[in-house]
Amino acid sequence: MRITDTWLRTAKPRKARYDVTTELRGLMVRVHPSGALSFRYRYKRGKDAQGRPLQHLIVLGEYGRRGSGLTLEDAHDFQRRAQRWFALGLDPIEEKRKEDEAKAKALQERADAGTVAELVDEFVHRKLRAERWDAEQAAWVRDAKVKIKPRRRPEAADALLKSNLVATKLDDKKVGDMKACDLTRRQLVRLLDGIVDRGAPITANRVHALLRQLFDWAAAKDLVPASPMAGIERPGGDEAPRKRVLTSEEIQKFWAKVEDADAEMSAPTRLALKLLLVTGQRRGELTFAKWSHFDLESKLWTIPVELLKSSHSRSSKPDPHMVPLSPLALEILEQLKTLTGKGTFVLPAHGDKTKDRSYSERVLSRAVRDNEAHFGIPHFTPHDLRRTAASFMTKLGVPRLHVEKVLNHSTSDIAEIYDRHDYLPEKKVALEKWAAHLQEIITGKDRKVVPMQRAG
Repeated sequence: MRITDTWLRTAKPRKARYDVTTELRGLMVRVHPSGALSFRYRYKRGKDAQGRPLQHLIVLGEYGRRGSGLTLEDAHDFQRRAQRWFALGLDPIEEKRKEDEAKAKALQERADAGTVAELVDEFVHRKLRAERWDAEQAAWVRDAKVKIKPRRRPEAADALLKSNLVATKLDDKKVGDMKACDLTRRQLVRLLDGIVDRGAPITANRVHALLRQLFDWAAAKDLVPASPMAGIERPGGDEAPRKRVLTSEEIQKFWAKVEDADAEMSAPTRLALKLLLVTGQRRGELTFAKWSHFDLESKLWTIPVELLKSSHSRSSKPDPHMVPLSPLALEILEQLKTLTGKGTFVLPAHGDKTKDRSYSERVLSRAVRDNEAHFGIPHFTPHDLRRTAASFMTKLGVPRLHVEKVLNHSTSDIAEIYDRHDYLPEKKVALEKWAAHLQEIITGKDRKVVPMQRAG
């Protein structure tokens, strides 16, 4: 039987475990009553006293997404290696044991070395992803029994640490290659000041926060004697809230210019920036969105809890955020569907043929920044598109509470605890009103926005 990722994700468990033989010789999938799946490899080698072939079985590991278990590709790769071992007269069990020992030895050598790069790697897996090292699988896995919540979107924090710490050079040496226990407070201050000096004070503050978490965790684990971040102030200072809102003229220019932006800006990126303005949602909620989150027939986008802002996901019983899709939003999504609809993610990573990985959260911001001169309007960010949508909805007479619900802002009052209305009809009206006005802006038919008068 030909096994695919779709089949693995939808395999139905039974009361008793059962095995399914794949199209590749010897490779099997075991479906457990719990719903878990594991890969196994079966082969015949040698004979017993009666001259019958002896059967051998290797448990390869549990099926899981990239970074947390074995992928289907991993299992196929092992099967191919096993066939080569057979051709050479080698025993797969013995060869796998040698491979696992080599991986474990390499891991131990990395741990003994104690470099900053290795410390960051372990921090990301253990703290941010809430994973553990499985020696049998020789991989990091997510343990469902451990009640530790992984950080929301850990890949963004991972990228920030690696690009601004591990890859940074101090005294002609990469910080990632330095011994973690030898890194001094003064070196970290220089590193953070360097980020400020290149014109990125907010990034410096984000890196500062991550470094404090990293070294507090390392000190608690006795991986470093004490945190070298103790006493280091935020290098970027206090962050004033941004107030940038695009005018009607700037919106019209942005919409037209994004169509013929730099060749480095891909078609999905162009459409994603438009969709942020149309829906008013957060950059990360779209960056990591999957097609399964969208019901185009019902005109609804369901943003799951794990993609929501931390303040929402930490509540005792968080709800997903429901976003009604206006005709303009549906039009953009239909265009995106023709480009990426065969994959998992709405915005799959460039060059990822498996389409099992999304954009980095920084892609949309970089696309706007790199095309600033092309747009020909004052500096703005993807988040400013969200603020622009909210501001125009208010100008159009949409009640502020309804705008807050579209944005999924917490109003932090006692009424919110008791008010269990989903505000879906109100959000639909707000977003359709904004989309209709946006169409007028784009086509040059914009008229002065006059707020609706409320009945007295």
